[in-house]
Amino acid sequence: MGEQPVGRLLWSFSLPALVGMVVTATYNIVDTAFVGRLGHEAIAALTLVWPVQLVMMALSLGVGVGANSLIARLLGAGNEREANHAGAQAFVAALASALVMMVPLLLWTDPVLRLLGARPDILPLARAYYRVIVWFSPVIFYPMVANNLIRAEGNPLRSMAVMIVSALTNIALDPLFIYGAGPFPALGIQGAAIATVIASAVAFVLYAIYFAGPKSGYHFRLRDFLPWPRVWGRIYAVGAPSMTIQLSGSVASLVANNIIAGFGSLPLAAYGVVFRLFSLGIMPCLGIGQGVLPLAAYNYGAGKLGRVRSVVLRGMLAATTITAGFSLLFIAFPGFFASVFNREPDFLRLFAHGLRVAALGFAPVGFIIIATSFFQAVGRALPAMFLSLARQFIFYLPALVLLARFFGVEGFWFALPVADLLSAVASIIWAAAMFHRLGIPLVPVRARRF
Repeated sequence: MGEQPVGRLLWSFSLPALVGMVVTATYNIVDTAFVGRLGHEAIAALTLVWPVQLVMMALSLGVGVGANSLIARLLGAGNEREANHAGAQAFVAALASALVMMVPLLLWTDPVLRLLGARPDILPLARAYYRVIVWFSPVIFYPMVANNLIRAEGNPLRSMAVMIVSALTNIALDPLFIYGAGPFPALGIQGAAIATVIASAVAFVLYAIYFAGPKSGYHFRLRDFLPWPRVWGRIYAVGAPSMTIQLSGSVASLVANNIIAGFGSLPLAAYGVVFRLFSLGIMPCLGIGQGVLPLAAYNYGAGKLGRVRSVVLRGMLAATTITAGFSLLFIAFPGFFASVFNREPDFLRLFAHGLRVAALGFAPVGFIIIATSFFQAVGRALPAMFLSLARQFIFYLPALVLLARFFGVEGFWFALPVADLLSAVASIIWAAAMFHRLGIPLVPVRARRF
């Protein structure tokens, strides 16, 4: 990490995470496209349930990231037995989190959906999707945690392969369960939820086979799975920041859903599709960020500040190029993207305008993501946390509430670019200041001598 060409290293470190995240975003897009053929109300129902799925992701991510860090440190110290115990406890903690979440969500299904913004015309559809997802949430939790455990032992390609198989399973099953074919009944939006659960179950089985096989570095014993809250505490202590950031996204989505649902199911459906398209542009940048982080951290610890500069700036350039490219596509061809999901004239018109406006500030989002990875790499938790929360919470929520109140749906759409641009300004200033403070050159040393 300290000697090989930076470009090659960054590519090799980023590719597995990048592919896995793009696949995840793609099957969410495909899922929504299939559901969209049922009408814009079905897309609106998916959008309403999304904050609940974000909570699931937050809890499982907190366990996964915390376990990843703890296991990696234990393996680095040569303590394989404790690493195995920590891995088993991560699964137990994830199961406990899923069960604690399941009970109230199932007991108060309709009140929760109304809290999420469901109106009478959307409530039955949202309920059909929501109940399947919540009932089988432990199955959804498991792959997210297993993914991090495999990465902790240095096998990201295995994790990537499982994610691809799971995503392809979901894509293949969606039309069968949604529209019906042969022995498969037409289940509508509930079929989309069933396809998602089965895809997660496939990942569950594949990960379980791997952990039980000879290629895994883990060797679990039954007693490793006895609940051990002290280990849970160590896992959550490290995973709490990631969990908090993800939960903030859930809160932001909940508020946004309630505001836009007040204008009707059509704007809500359009917002849900815009959100998913943006995730398609963000996911590869997150993959690049996962490559930047360990490379920048290693070279910073080794005192090779020139290589830190090269890693971070290359990552920023690559990520910003991706988001700028998506921004141009969204602004230039909104009608094409709209037609993929729903062909109702009112939906096409509203979505095309909303996507154009929302994409105005999307180009610098890639820079923000890599700036966050840079701060994490050099051990600066405060700016990393601030930038992670700024775009979807600190700047977005106030802009959303104020602009939607005074300008209606138009203000709702403009809240996204306002938050993105404010976050970009903050990240540029803070990153430049941190480069200067740490003595990291912004340009190669040779170039500075001319």
